[in-house]
Amino acid sequence: MLYVICDRITSFNMKKIDEDYRTLLTVLCMLLSFQYSMPCVIRMQNNSLGLMKFADCKGHEYRNVPTNLTSDIDVIDLTDNNITVLRNNSFSRYSILKEIIIRFNKLDTIGIDAFAGLYKIQSIDMSDNSLDVFNVYTPDLFKHLTNVTHLDIRRNKPTIATNTAPQHYPDKAFAVLTKIAFLAVDLIPYPYFGPGFKNLQSLKTLKFENCYLKLLRNNTFAHFSSFLEELVLSGCRRNFIQTEHGVLSKFENLIKLNFAESCVHLIQALKLLYVYKNKKMETLILSSLNCVRFSTKQYPYVMTVSAEMMKYLKTICVESLDLSDNGIVDYEPNSLFSYDRPECITNMNFMGNRFSLKFGIQMNELNSFFRNAVSLKTLVYSYIAVRYKLPDRSYDKDLQNDNADNFIFLPNSLEKLLVNNIISTDFVKVFVIQKESNLRELDLSYSLSSTSLIFQKGNISKLEYLTLDGVIFVLTSMEMEQFQNFSLKTLIWRDAKLHYVVTNQNNKYASSIKKLFSEFTSLEYLDLAKNELFGLFDNLLVNMKNLTQLHLSKNLFESIPVAILKLNSIKVLNFQNNLLATIDSNTRDWADRMNKKHGLRLLLGNNAFECNCNTLEFIKWLKQTKVKLDRESYNCIINNGTIISTLEAYHKMDKLFFSCNSKLWLTISSLLMATCITGTFLLIVYSKRWEICVFLYQKFRNLIETKFKKQYTYDLYVSYETDSMYWIKTVLLPKVEDEWGLKVCLKDRDFLVGVSRFDIEAESIQQSRHVMFIITPSFKNSKDYLFEIERVKYEKMMKNMANILVIVKDISISDIPIELSYIWNNVSLVQWTENSEKLDIIWQRMKICLSTDCLGYFISNTVNNNNTIPHARKINAVTYGSISNQFE
Repeated sequence: MLYVICDRITSFNMKKIDEDYRTLLTVLCMLLSFQYSMPCVIRMQNNSLGLMKFADCKGHEYRNVPTNLTSDIDVIDLTDNNITVLRNNSFSRYSILKEIIIRFNKLDTIGIDAFAGLYKIQSIDMSDNSLDVFNVYTPDLFKHLTNVTHLDIRRNKPTIATNTAPQHYPDKAFAVLTKIAFLAVDLIPYPYFGPGFKNLQSLKTLKFENCYLKLLRNNTFAHFSSFLEELVLSGCRRNFIQTEHGVLSKFENLIKLNFAESCVHLIQALKLLYVYKNKKMETLILSSLNCVRFSTKQYPYVMTVSAEMMKYLKTICVESLDLSDNGIVDYEPNSLFSYDRPECITNMNFMGNRFSLKFGIQMNELNSFFRNAVSLKTLVYSYIAVRYKLPDRSYDKDLQNDNADNFIFLPNSLEKLLVNNIISTDFVKVFVIQKESNLRELDLSYSLSSTSLIFQKGNISKLEYLTLDGVIFVLTSMEMEQFQNFSLKTLIWRDAKLHYVVTNQNNKYASSIKKLFSEFTSLEYLDLAKNELFGLFDNLLVNMKNLTQLHLSKNLFESIPVAILKLNSIKVLNFQNNLLATIDSNTRDWADRMNKKHGLRLLLGNNAFECNCNTLEFIKWLKQTKVKLDRESYNCIINNGTIISTLEAYHKMDKLFFSCNSKLWLTISSLLMATCITGTFLLIVYSKRWEICVFLYQKFRNLIETKFKKQYTYDLYVSYETDSMYWIKTVLLPKVEDEWGLKVCLKDRDFLVGVSRFDIEAESIQQSRHVMFIITPSFKNSKDYLFEIERVKYEKMMKNMANILVIVKDISISDIPIELSYIWNNVSLVQWTENSEKLDIIWQRMKICLSTDCLGYFISNTVNNNNTIPHARKINAVTYGSISNQFE
């Protein structure tokens, strides 16, 4: 409201108010705005200029530069305010200012004396505003900034070209910046930098970003210093940029060139490199230059690299080369891996292209390159989508042999190898990590590839960082066993379904993963998120004495595993997005010990916490503990189903849990009553012992005779309607009949023609071990299911049926036919949802349900006490997973 009133006062017509009064009111509004704005934070802080007194004024809604700060500040940060005008003498109070940051404002006007009095200013950042390059930068604008070395005015008001004539930058405004070393400006569509830029002889870095460039002429940069070291032209994707052949000829001493994400096209960019033929460069970034919307026959989006295209690049002694995301689908001999000075290259990036490693000459060149690239430290061959597995080809026979051409020997100097997110199954390649390798970082995540990785025998691993996201353990167990003398410090292994091997003692790979984890004695950081884990082997982590960070978020833990309580070096424990209802006393004590020992950060957000009598101590602990938690309070559910916060539960404990104190007396009275009832029951049993024995003997004999004489024709009878036929045919039958080997009865397939439908339905249900109802919208509208339900009730009552399974699809549980409620206690219910992550669990529990009956259980426990078969656990209307798009 204050800003609105001041805006109206300062915009009054001159006829309505005297100029002196108007000026006075304007100044008064400015002072009031400073008074009611949030105060800036003053602190000492290190930056590129050294230790500075820093005024942090970000996001304070200032409309003018504040004048109420201490005058001895070195840096002022006005990012994200509402400043539109820099008036004259805006910074005169702060005469020793060395750096001004005024990004993300609405700045569109600057007075010619706005920077007056700044004799020590070295850096100004006015990026992300609304400054018009042709109207704001007057010849005298920067007259007070002769000592400035850093000026950033990128991402301001765009300039749209009305014709193709060169657009002259206001070179007179920039001519006074004789000491400037870093200049970042917007690049207009047809730029020309006039003779005033000749004065910028100290300029080392020239940067353009997110520009509107359309054409670079040979004379565009003619007046810049030839001693420029770094040129950045990145993010210019609004237009296709045409370049004349000699546009970089002025910058013959350039050592860093960055064209990243600008629509220059790789063919043009490689031609511009003729200026640097046989020279040395530090960085050459030519990534994402081929823009799909500007694809033409001359400059296609997808391309094959030729020897002609590489004729200049191959001669350059470049240290860091980035050719990522350029639509490269293939490369000719003597091109992509052919360099005159391969020993110069330290970093090489091919991420996001689509070329595969091939045979013949290319492979010879590749191995020759790696043999001579003795300084190569980083190789990125990631996000390479070549193709899925194709039908057999004539060369497939060669792949079955141990052909030496299939082996790629990586250089010993390599320290970082990223070969993640690859789809390429038609070429078999093996990356060989040699005996004396210095490899320290490896990423093999999410790859569908026949390319593998092996370590030479005798390799003493120096690997410290390993990422295996999405890599199933059974696919990597052989490769993992090659490691010796583990030195891993970081292991990231997410979304890999590790619950199969770290929670099931009977899994054939359980012993392998135990052995593997026992080798991680140097591990400091372990991330096993998104693995559907609900438990861990007790001694799985026992050898990880140096583990300080453990991340187990997005799993299915209902409690903190005992394996974690055996760790004594944990500083960060992440259990976010699990199913924790509480944290037991042992875990709380352990957390307090770890915090007292070296500090502990415990992340518990988004769990299924409960607030009831059983979790009172946990609620108190959350409030009283000194462990650093990720939140002050967590959501929890109370007995009536309401969700409150744990902090609210703590403050209202007497009101919410008043009945908890009476539990002791209730328990004592219950025990006394139970003792009396038990004693009475035992007396009755003793007095009627012979009658009871005779009764149990008769029932036992009848049960055995009935079960052993009963012969089933089908394992499963399915009741359904027509809208579930497609799902039954494509999903249910392949799983139940083909994979599990059960015999299914379907009325549309197995009923004989001419026989009474009700008779054959009754007979089929009688001869089926289990019954499945598939409840769909059409099922409820049909009346035929009533007879089947009645028959099932009868067979269940007659003890002729083991299990009844109800699958609900596309309707809610509340819409299930009421007739099923009469057998509800005998039903296992499954609700299919749209979440497919739990599909394996649903099939596993359905299999247990359809493979178990009470006779098998009884006999197993009677005949052999050492070999028991557990009952199939009821599914009880819990949502475990989904099958999407099964109905058409």
